[in-house]
Amino acid sequence: MGAIVVHKPRSARWAGLVFGSVAIGVALAWWVHADDIAGAPRALASAPVADAAPVSPAPVVRGTTATSAVFQTGVEALPASLRGTEVSGELEEDAQGNLKLTRGVRNVFDYFLSATGEEPAAQQRARVAAFAARHVGPRAAAQVLALFDRYVAYKDDLDARLRDTRPVSLEDMRARVVSVRAARDRHFDPAVVKAFFGDEDTYDTYSLGRLAIMKDTSLSPQEKARRVAALRAGLPESMRSEQDVVEVVETLGTLTEDLKQRSGTASDLRQLRETLVGSEAAERLETLDRQTEAWNHRVADYLRQRAVLLGDVSLADSTRRERVDALRSEAFSATERLRIETIERIQDSGARDATSASRLSVPG
Repeated sequence: MGAIVVHKPRSARWAGLVFGSVAIGVALAWWVHADDIAGAPRALASAPVADAAPVSPAPVVRGTTATSAVFQTGVEALPASLRGTEVSGELEEDAQGNLKLTRGVRNVFDYFLSATGEEPAAQQRARVAAFAARHVGPRAAAQVLALFDRYVAYKDDLDARLRDTRPVSLEDMRARVVSVRAARDRHFDPAVVKAFFGDEDTYDTYSLGRLAIMKDTSLSPQEKARRVAALRAGLPESMRSEQDVVEVVETLGTLTEDLKQRSGTASDLRQLRETLVGSEAAERLETLDRQTEAWNHRVADYLRQRAVLLGDVSLADSTRRERVDALRSEAFSATERLRIETIERIQDSGARDATSASRLSVPG
C-alpha cells in the first residue's frame, strides 16, 4: 500500500464521542462506536490495495429486485433513506494516479453503508465502485474498492466482537478503546488508520483522561478544572473549537454543582470558571448569575403576593382574577409575562396534584 498518498482531512467529523462528566450512561453512544458498527455482517474479500484490479466504470449488479442493474454514477436510484441527499465525502488522486488517503474516503464509504438493510451488500459495493470510477482514475478507483472491502470487514469484525458488550466502568471503557484500536490495526496499515481514525483516536484518549479526572473523588473541583484545561490544551485547535460548547457547559455544570456541595465560595467559583473558560467568559457568567438571581427574587415575590390574593376567600372569583392580572402586569413586561404564566401553570398543577394526593391519603 506504499503507493497511496496520505492526505490530512480538510475537516474533522466526530463519531459521536460525547462523554458524561460523571454519569456513565451519557457515554453509551461513544462506547458502542456506533458509526464504526453499521448493519449486518457481510462476507466480502479483504485484498491488499496494491493488488487490486482495475475497476470497471459501470459495474453490473446482480441479485437485485431487477434482473440486472448497471450503475454509471453510484448515486442513481438511491435507497429511500438516501434520496435527496449528497455523498458526504470526496475521492481524490495524486499526480501519479494514486488515491489520496483522507477522512473523506471513509465518509464516502459510510454514506453508502448507511443504507445497509435497504439493499444488498453487493449492490452497495457496486455503488462505491461506480462512484470511484466516476471521480478518480482506474488505479485510484481500484484502491478505493480494495479499501472499501477492508473497511466492511473491519466493521463486521467490530460488530461480532462488541455487539453484546456494554462497558460499566472506566476500565471497561479503556478496554473497549484498546479492542477497537486493535481491530483497526488488524485490517489497515498505519497510514490508513491515521487518515480514517486519527481524530477519533486523539479524542478518545482525551475523553478517557477527562472522564478519569471528573470521576476522581480525591480532587477538588478547582483541581479537576485545572487538569481538564491542561488536557484540552493538548488537543488540536480545530478539535477544541468543535467540542467547546457542549463539553464546557457540561463540565462547568458538573464542577459548579460539586463546588456547591462542598460549600465553595464565590471566589472559588470564579477561579474554577476562569480556569475552564478564561476571565472574560467568567465575567459574563457572573453577570448572568446576578441576572438570574434577580429574576428568581422577583418571581418568588410575585408568587407570594399572588398566593395571598388567591387565598383571600373574601374576594369574588372575578375580583380575584382581576387583581392577579393587575399584579402580573405591574411586576413584569409583556415578554416576561409569557414566562410567568408558564411558571404559574406549573405551580398550580403541582398544587392540585398535592391536594389530590393528600385527599387520597386521608382514611375513610
